[in-house]
Amino acid sequence: MFAALRRNKTWLWGILIIVVIISFVIFFSPDVNLKRSEGDTAIVAYMDGKPVSQGQFHQAYTEASIFYFLNNGQWPQDGRGWNAEAQAKQRLFLKDRAAKQGITATPQAAAVWLQSLPYFKDKDGNYSPAVYDRALTNLAKAGISRYMLEDYARSEIAIKQLMASFGLPGAMVSPRSAKASLADDKETIVAELAVFPTTNYLEGVNVNETNLTRFYTNRMASYRIPDKVKLHYVKFDSANYVDEGIKRFEAKQKMTLDEFADKVYKESDADSFKDDDGNVLSEADAKVKICDEVKKSTSLQAARNAARDFVNPCFEAEKLDEEDYLAAAKAANLTVTDTEPFARNESIEGLDLPYNFSQSAFQLSKTNAITTPVMGTTNVYVFCFAEKIAGKNPEYADVAEKVLEDYKKQESSTAARTAARNFARTLTNSLAGGKAFDAICDEAKVQHIALPEFTASATSVDAELPVAWMSLKNSISQLNAGDVSNMIPGADASCIAYVKERKAADQATIDGALKDYLKDGLYDNLSTAFQEWFSTEYAKADVKTKTDIDAAARAEQEKAEREAKAAAEEAAAKAAAATTSAAPAATNAPTAAK
Repeated sequence: MFAALRRNKTWLWGILIIVVIISFVIFFSPDVNLKRSEGDTAIVAYMDGKPVSQGQFHQAYTEASIFYFLNNGQWPQDGRGWNAEAQAKQRLFLKDRAAKQGITATPQAAAVWLQSLPYFKDKDGNYSPAVYDRALTNLAKAGISRYMLEDYARSEIAIKQLMASFGLPGAMVSPRSAKASLADDKETIVAELAVFPTTNYLEGVNVNETNLTRFYTNRMASYRIPDKVKLHYVKFDSANYVDEGIKRFEAKQKMTLDEFADKVYKESDADSFKDDDGNVLSEADAKVKICDEVKKSTSLQAARNAARDFVNPCFEAEKLDEEDYLAAAKAANLTVTDTEPFARNESIEGLDLPYNFSQSAFQLSKTNAITTPVMGTTNVYVFCFAEKIAGKNPEYADVAEKVLEDYKKQESSTAARTAARNFARTLTNSLAGGKAFDAICDEAKVQHIALPEFTASATSVDAELPVAWMSLKNSISQLNAGDVSNMIPGADASCIAYVKERKAADQATIDGALKDYLKDGLYDNLSTAFQEWFSTEYAKADVKTKTDIDAAARAEQEKAEREAKAAAEEAAAKAAAATTSAAPAATNAPTAAK
């Protein structure tokens, strides 16, 4: 696939086949002697009642993260609309069901699919090998290698084929209904905005100590210093293993690296060797590039082997605490360095680690302190738990400046929204009286802008917007010509939208777009049908992790405790009732004769 992506760069595809592929590993690598389950693979989940290894689960997690990144342009973070474990479980299930249906994707098909992604296209919307190379460099900084990207592409195609297999029934779209919907989507909207920036209201914020301390108290959780961990680590720099990597490579290939580069160059198209700017390299420079690719891969693999040799004895002897780690490092004459304390969603400064490592680091503890080799882009690390620092609420004086800034921002934002709501009523009445939108805004000294014309299907407009585009579009699309929107809030401003005109699309435009629209409608219906299948089958698979098992156990324990408490309270109530009913009888008993 790498060859297809680079327009027949067969020399790199050859390297992929020959060089040992380096996988991204955080914990419990299959080649580390963990002795925690059969096959030296830790069991971390169950699906269909069968065990799932750490390697399988982590690959599903990584692919789910890549999917999120390619669709959102940023890496996911737990607690912000993303649940890493849930996403990994769903991906694991889909991969398994695709495999059981015999669905696979060739490297060539995966390459073509990757070329279709916007992330790898130039400004003209065409796939660009140079853009792809730059993207790989950026992905590598997050711990995602090209091999992982290629594995993801093959899995994604298989999953899409699975969706088609189970979602196609009932997914067809009627051309008549499609034309009606398309006419709405292609209608052009002409709109204007009245804008209320929050900065216009900063000076009017009433600031006093009582308001600030109350604001801090009510939002103390947002200022809380989170739990942090501190780790020891030993670094294995790949630069120190170049010679060893080349030696192993040459022994395996039964030729020198230079001979290998010469062989690859002769078997490839000369114009397939290009620099970062797309210029064809000379033969000498092309061979240097081939050698550099091999050196980078083999030296990192050699560094990983060294890290594995260092940590394996700890796992074999089941010595996994801090004292054992430090003793092993001292015996191997390796330098141990400490990280600065870091929170769950913070990166570790100065280390080329995968973006999600800090979250995984919180799995470590005093009794399970040591990691297996963790792959960076140029280094390999073995970490050990050193200390956990409990989070705390800071003193008000330590965050007073931040509290003041947040308070003023909130109050000015509230004032901007109130002003926008009040103006909406004025705007509606004045428009009904025949006044023009811009004249009304000017008279009220309100900032106003005209939006570029757009359709309901527009994903953006060529203009700087005071609030998020999707919020604007969703609000405006519901309005008829001449209508005024409700207040539309944003991070730095609030708006009121006015729809000046809605222009119907001509028939030629509708007919020209109908084919693609039918295809998109088919996909939407297919997704709905597939979701119904997924909901049923996923529940049957009963995919559960240790987190799920522990949560279920806690729920059962809490249920038992509640039932026991309820039974005790009921028994106490009955006893009290019995005592109360017996008291009058004792009072009314006849007294003894004197």
